[in-house]
Amino acid sequence: MLAGDSKSAIDRRLFDDPRVTTFWDPRRLSGDWLAEHRTGRLGTPGLTVWDAFFAFRPSARWSREPSGLIAAASPIIASTAALEDSFVPLLK
Repeated sequence: MLAGDSKSAIDRRLFDDPRVTTFWDPRRLSGDWLAEHRTGRLGTPGLTVWDAFFAFRPSARWSREPSGLIAAASPIIASTAALEDSFVPLLK
């Protein structure tokens, strides 16, 4: 989302957990979709959601739309307490 972003610039150590899967989305399809559907009340149709987190129940499934949303917030740096409250319980 920032000038100079590239797949090779991602610091993989940030996601050093076997439960984490990262995807590179150069066309911003996921951020556009999340904004269009206002997932977690984030985003504005016609814009792109970025610098956001979404927490889902372990049983969540994505077919046409995601299920089991627990929390969502943006920007991440201003939402670290919500991020921790949402994700730490999922790690147990």
